[in-house]
Amino acid sequence: MQIPQVFNNSGVNMRIFFLSFFLGTFAFEVSYAHDLNVSYDKGVNNIDRLVLEKSLEQVSALIPQSMKSKLPKNIVLKVSRLSDHKEIPNEACVSPADKVTNEQKKKKFTYGSYNLLGNTLTINEIVVRELEKGKEKSTIISCQHKSLYERAIATIIHELTHAYDLNNGRVSNTIEFINKAGYKKGLLRTKSKNVQAMRSTDLYELTNISESFATNMEYFLMDSEFLCRKPTMFEFYRNLLGVDPYPNRNCSVSNKIMVSSPNGYTQMSLLNNRIYRIDYLLASPGKGISSGFGHSMFRIVTCAPERFDPIANKTIPATEFGEKCLNDKMHHLVVSYRANMDDGKLNYLKGLTGGYPSMLFLLNFNDVLNEYNRDELRDIVSYPLNLSKKERDEFISRVREEHWNYRGAYKFITNNCAVESYDLLKGALSNTELQTRSSLFPVGVLKDLDELNFLSVKDGSIEQYNASTEQIILAYNKAYGYKLTNNNKTDKKAVVKFIDVSTAAERLERFNQFSKTQIPASDMNAELTYLKERLVVSSSFSVLEQQISRFLALKFRKKASGMLMNSKDERLTALSNEVREMLTVNFFDFADIGYGIPLNDEIVSDADLKEKAILNSEAMMKTEKFLKEMMPQEFATLESITQNTQTYNMHALSLRKEFRAKLEIYIKQVLKNLSREAYTKSILVKASSGDSSQIAKVRELIGNELVTEKEILDAKLVKWVKEVI
Repeated sequence: MQIPQVFNNSGVNMRIFFLSFFLGTFAFEVSYAHDLNVSYDKGVNNIDRLVLEKSLEQVSALIPQSMKSKLPKNIVLKVSRLSDHKEIPNEACVSPADKVTNEQKKKKFTYGSYNLLGNTLTINEIVVRELEKGKEKSTIISCQHKSLYERAIATIIHELTHAYDLNNGRVSNTIEFINKAGYKKGLLRTKSKNVQAMRSTDLYELTNISESFATNMEYFLMDSEFLCRKPTMFEFYRNLLGVDPYPNRNCSVSNKIMVSSPNGYTQMSLLNNRIYRIDYLLASPGKGISSGFGHSMFRIVTCAPERFDPIANKTIPATEFGEKCLNDKMHHLVVSYRANMDDGKLNYLKGLTGGYPSMLFLLNFNDVLNEYNRDELRDIVSYPLNLSKKERDEFISRVREEHWNYRGAYKFITNNCAVESYDLLKGALSNTELQTRSSLFPVGVLKDLDELNFLSVKDGSIEQYNASTEQIILAYNKAYGYKLTNNNKTDKKAVVKFIDVSTAAERLERFNQFSKTQIPASDMNAELTYLKERLVVSSSFSVLEQQISRFLALKFRKKASGMLMNSKDERLTALSNEVREMLTVNFFDFADIGYGIPLNDEIVSDADLKEKAILNSEAMMKTEKFLKEMMPQEFATLESITQNTQTYNMHALSLRKEFRAKLEIYIKQVLKNLSREAYTKSILVKASSGDSSQIAKVRELIGNELVTEKEILDAKLVKWVKEVI
């Protein structure tokens, strides 16, 4: 017997009652417009068959033919009470930050299951009852599938995906999907690296790789926003099934990112059409155990938003400007996986066992250069990657996904910056050989990328940014005298030791001795040369003092964080939670509830970001006030260094004014003397017209060591020449 296809959700309960009343328990066939090859277990009653047939019609419309054709034949549908629940719990919207008790885990709701041996698909009776309600009467939920009815429909798709996966060589276990899903093959099992995903589609996708495959399939087939929220995962399913379920979608991929800086977070747009190239960025080893092998990062070479076009004689908007973009360093970004330390200091035991969350931070390139070259005295090398435009776009999509969602467990050895960076690249690209490689060390990643021709270590376009070591040593030499080794070179260890053991008072005393020395005045040229050298020495005192300030500030900051987090002082108990919030980054604060890359209207506004920054600043001010009481000696040391720096800078400024005034007098006097001789006057006349070659000759006549282009601009020199001829 066939049931007419006028059956609809709004009248579902009355029609089921009517049919069941007259048909009783007699078996009958139900025919709907779906082509899924399923049959029913004899234990499924007529009412549930009606509900499931209507639901399968909707499911069939969502599943593409390429998937249907590979489903096993004659899947047997069962309905069973798989848990003690009376209704589907609204658990889909639990945040990964929320704690789940053991009691809650025991009461976990099971939606359904697929058994390969029996080719059976079992649906929880509670899920069937939700389907029976219909979409209009279903409970609305605040995230994911938006209603429990859609959650129930997703259950059928989810279990059919398991059937598809298990009967087609386990697609979920391919290395490509494992990398796309953010999983890692271990000795015993494949498990998710994203242990505390910040914006997961559904936390169930973190259970195992098979559940990740089925869960993401739900969203690929049911959510038109899936492409915009998880673009690299969308591409995997589109390539697998050969379809785009929603070609007329309304959403667009957001390019918004949160750039981390010493002053907090700034919202920026990462635009694909402004990206010139992607580099593998490698920092040299540091002192600590966590940086002993160097640091792996990526550099996104982004072009300035606009540039002057000399041909069109106007400023034009961003395009791919080529090598010119290498000069736009203030626009370049760095992709860096780092331990997000909520205790304010690096605990090595926690670092070995995965006690710190690992996150993808986006940083300004200049800030990274300052951090490594200046603060930590470490070199950085930037290796251009050989990527097509399509591969660059795929890489950027993956960066956005990881930036907003990834929160793994940082481990010095097995899940460090090298592993994370390598996995990011493998998750973005579909290069088969790349997928099979791995390395625990930054130089190992570099070697693999070289062997696979993603870069060349002999490429002439490699850029090296050297540590400020030589600058610091030079400043030490100028200010405090030489410490020579047998190689007649300054001993770096002596400088480091000096920074560690010298006091602010001792350094100030040495400066005072220098500042009181008399300037010899045999002639004006000699006086100016001596003044210029004294200016360099005075500046050297300041350069070294600022470096000492950075070293000690970092050292004291770690000590203060440790004291704050472990303090028994009641005044600091409340503040410690505020500081912990500031030290721990949660992107829940930057976007509304949802999954993957947030859409533009979900991201926090600039005004809200500024408000958060003000609150953080206020908390830090309160914290500093108490820390000054707890660490008076450290704060006094930093204050002495600040006063020293101000003293050195004021003296340098005074010398600069004196030097500039005397230099002008000297130059004008030399020019007058030159104007008295016919030959040299002819040079002055030609130089007065702006002839660059003649201006260079004038500089030689005066003395290049004093009249450098940096010291006196051509325009000013020409002006003075005109005054004397």
